[in-house]
Amino acid sequence: MTQSVDPRSFDGFASAYDRFVSLLPGQNTAWLLGLDPRGGRALDAGCGPGHAAAALADRFEEVVGLDLSRPLIEIARARRARPQVRYVVRDLFDLTDEHGFDLVYSHTMLHHLADYRAGLEHLKGLVRPGGTVALVDNVCDRCPTPPRKAYTWPALGNFPREIRRVGLRDAWFQLRFWHSRPWLAHLLSDRYLSRAQFRALYGSVFPGARFDDLGFALAMVWTAPPSGGAGRGLS
Repeated sequence: MTQSVDPRSFDGFASAYDRFVSLLPGQNTAWLLGLDPRGGRALDAGCGPGHAAAALADRFEEVVGLDLSRPLIEIARARRARPQVRYVVRDLFDLTDEHGFDLVYSHTMLHHLADYRAGLEHLKGLVRPGGTVALVDNVCDRCPTPPRKAYTWPALGNFPREIRRVGLRDAWFQLRFWHSRPWLAHLLSDRYLSRAQFRALYGSVFPGARFDDLGFALAMVWTAPPSGGAGRGLS
């Protein structure tokens, strides 16, 4: 799987993207927080504007939020600063940490990598013995890249419901964002794995992992062995 989009494409619409994510139910953190992760150190790889990193600050002594987009990290530092959180502008493959993390988390970032498997292996190498790897990424069973209407039509159909949920002003912003040229250009340059490909690839790197179907995405959770042996999926 090759990278099909500039990894810094979020730079041009970082503020709008932050507002968009802020309006999503659970800010894309519901599945992660449902695992009730807790511990000493956590990594959010591809943290964007910092929603998950800030939420993890209530459960971990130290959180590292990593992203390649400087504008998104600047937003995270300005709007979601926490004493326990350190936001870093860096490529994932440049991150090394001799102490390791009790939680390694990533949400819809891995499909941007030029070498998907290498990204998974790198994340696996960052988790401490007995720690948890929790990963979410978009999937598409019919084609690597969903068509434009897969995004715009649901946005139109959901508009009345979103008015009731967030109010007219924010619902109108959401609708315009879904139809905005930069966001659609980004989405239409993405290439996703199918569910079968996702399970096969992730399962080969994380044997025994548990998979949860989130509709738009698949999620995987895996516990590293305490010392040697095979890891397992959380039940």
